Amino acid sequence: MKSVGNTLIANNEPFEGLGENTVSLVAEIPVCSFSGGPADGYIGLSGPGYHDEIRLIGAIGSKFVETAIVNVLGQGVEQVQWPVILDLNKRIYYHSYQAHLKGLSAIMGWKEFLRSNDNVGKKYPQIGTNNKTL
Repeated sequence: MKSVGNTLIANNEPFEGLGENTVSLVAEIPVCSFSGGPADGYIGLSGPGYHDEIRLIGAIGSKFVETAIVNVLGQGVEQVQWPVILDLNKRIYYHSYQAHLKGLSAIMGWKEFLRSNDNVGKKYPQIGTNNKTL
């Protein structure tokens, strides 16, 4: 037998091209829920801690973070109510509970987060490109 992708074909069987590869070798980039273009991260809801459960809402582009935050406000249940922005690896990039502790709204916290992470002058920084630990 010869191996073609993930499909085994016996040498005595006619070969009609490559079989469908059912294992994804390259992770697909998600589509932004707002623009339909490639997403830069995800929006979700979390409890107040960084290790709490996260309810993923959708994929977003950097230009739509504020819109996404506004859209998810009020959709939480019990403690899972704090908007979070995650990178494409689904690691928390921004947690709005930290803004709440400072007396800021989720949107103002996002803006402050960008300023404090050396993103001044970048209108739409890539999500997850800062080197700071959350």
